[in-house]
Amino acid sequence: MSKREVLLFTAARLIHEKGYNNVGIKAILDEINIPKGSFYHYFKSKEELCLSIIDFYIADTTNCLNQVEKSIKGLNEFFNIFFNRLVDLNLKRGCPVGNLILELSDENERFRLRLLEWYTILEKWTIEILEEENVSNPNEKAKALIAAFEGTMLLSKLDKDDVHFEIFNKFTLNSILDI
Repeated sequence: MSKREVLLFTAARLIHEKGYNNVGIKAILDEINIPKGSFYHYFKSKEELCLSIIDFYIADTTNCLNQVEKSIKGLNEFFNIFFNRLVDLNLKRGCPVGNLILELSDENERFRLRLLEWYTILEKWTIEILEEENVSNPNEKAKALIAAFEGTMLLSKLDKDDVHFEIFNKFTLNSILDI
């Protein structure tokens, strides 16, 4: 990995663990033992770093979308990729994008708009599947599925219990889609 990537991934992990407002540039640099000048070589500011982290999450989500088939089964597999990631983290931290949405969407318009790009990609992909599968009200149901997905991630983090994933897979997805 390049120094820029190490810096980006370290910052993403620390922000995912502690929140954007609780992680300073110094903490990131101390973690990887690089001088402050190196940070500013790659990023103009902490804000630019965070925008790059959001871009990373957009690319990761897009990559996950491309790994599953474009069907209701694939949609469920996509959600389970993220559920399994949270299980691998012992149900800590939650959804990194969801956390950033909660923390930053009212704080900074640039962050809000970039986070909205992530949501729009996921929403558009979900709508396309629902339209292809002839599910009624695909726009509203796509929004409901994404909201349920984020809520499932949030409650699993709160309860430290993956039962919410089981409920989503057994009831929520099918109930929203009327299948």
